[in-house]
Amino acid sequence: MSLPRLLWITPEAGPLDAMFAGLTSGVTVLLRRRTTGRELLAEGRAMRAACTRSGASLFVSARVDLARVLDAQGVHLPERGMDVADARAIFSGTIGVSRHDRAGLSRERGADYAVLSPFAETPGKGAPLGAEAFAALVRDAPCPVLALGGITPANASDALRSGAHGLAAIRGFLEHGPGPFLDALDSAGSSRG
Repeated sequence: MSLPRLLWITPEAGPLDAMFAGLTSGVTVLLRRRTTGRELLAEGRAMRAACTRSGASLFVSARVDLARVLDAQGVHLPERGMDVADARAIFSGTIGVSRHDRAGLSRERGADYAVLSPFAETPGKGAPLGAEAFAALVRDAPCPVLALGGITPANASDALRSGAHGLAAIRGFLEHGPGPFLDALDSAGSSRG
């Protein structure tokens, strides 16, 4: 089992060309689209092929059935989605969950990792946790936690210093590519060692 360190979430709609062009080893794509099942399967197959070519990993949001069909390495369950135990009964890969507060993290048992948001200011996502609150929540978390929400090259190191196992983003990775974030992970790893 491999936990994501850089989780690049697809936009819910629109072209995926920038993602296809930016995929590289060390990146995990989270396929999360609002489309028909047939279109999602077609996009998933294209993304799976691109991940295989680039050495990236593929996770699927919410759809355990699709994760199995695509032979994805993982599935990511939304906070109000399927229980981890039910997903584990039918999926043998990595299982992650979305969480937004202490209560969500504390009741989580059995997931391989959690994504906690919003770390920083994000349009439409409410008040950001900030580095201090994020660190306090991560300290007591039952599994490794990735920071999501307003992640940029300027605050990626702050998230990692706050205890984030990794980084998750949509816009930040689309705007800057994965390179600066992979560099932040490398720097954090060397400073911990």
